[in-house]
Amino acid sequence: MIVSHFELIFKPQAPGPAAGVNVDRVVQGYFLEITNLEDQPYRYALEFVVSPADPTRPERSLAGNCIYFVDTPPGTDNQSGVLNGGVSATVFRPSRGSILVPPKGTALVAVLPSVFGNAFDPTPLLVPNFEVRGHVVIKLPAVFPPGPPFSLFTVPQAAAPVKVLLTPQSRATFFSAANTITSQLQATLPLASGAAVVSLPPEPGGPLVLQPFEVSRIDVRLRDALAGLESSPAEMLALLVGGLQADAAALSAFNAALKDGGIPYALEARKRAGA
Repeated sequence: MIVSHFELIFKPQAPGPAAGVNVDRVVQGYFLEITNLEDQPYRYALEFVVSPADPTRPERSLAGNCIYFVDTPPGTDNQSGVLNGGVSATVFRPSRGSILVPPKGTALVAVLPSVFGNAFDPTPLLVPNFEVRGHVVIKLPAVFPPGPPFSLFTVPQAAAPVKVLLTPQSRATFFSAANTITSQLQATLPLASGAAVVSLPPEPGGPLVLQPFEVSRIDVRLRDALAGLESSPAEMLALLVGGLQADAAALSAFNAALKDGGIPYALEARKRAGA
């Protein structure tokens, strides 16, 4: 279900009027409050959909240029991550998977241009020319059944649509050339459905079949399902990867698909004893 449009910006507020004359810069982020109106917890998945960026202009892509935070009191505050996807990707998803919201609880998701330069953000945007627009989609993904035994099947989270309250906002902060805050702006965004309370249909479950050329697709379903797994995600991943065809071509294709999907890992074959 489409939530709203979004616009992320790190740019001068206007073109400089003359050489050597600086103008305020603006950092604009997207904020979304997700309120679970039901009496049990649910996991929600977000997608940020954009037009494909020109590979020669990475500043027009979400890849490597933004971070996100999730605040869900009274639980852990400010869980953070990045949006997974390559420079020319059209759909980006939070790297930490789906967002768990307790019964009657509200999660705040903040997606911001990567301009902070802290331990989590080692390569911040330095040149103010980042600007990306698109729309946000929310889903109620299928998850793995809780507890052992491990299953290669996901199941719907609910038997009927789930009521959720959505409140999207655009927030901007203006900085002077000396990096002091000069002004701030906050505006509620129009909802695509026209209503703040929506009924979100659960996605159907089904089998997960791991194939090298499907990793980008599996990345979505598997990450969201693993986020709802009470047992060890590492054990489930080991089970799935163990089904990968054991030859160099399959491994190379698998790693290439991981790279294309923006996943910062690669596999290598373990040497057998005595080899």
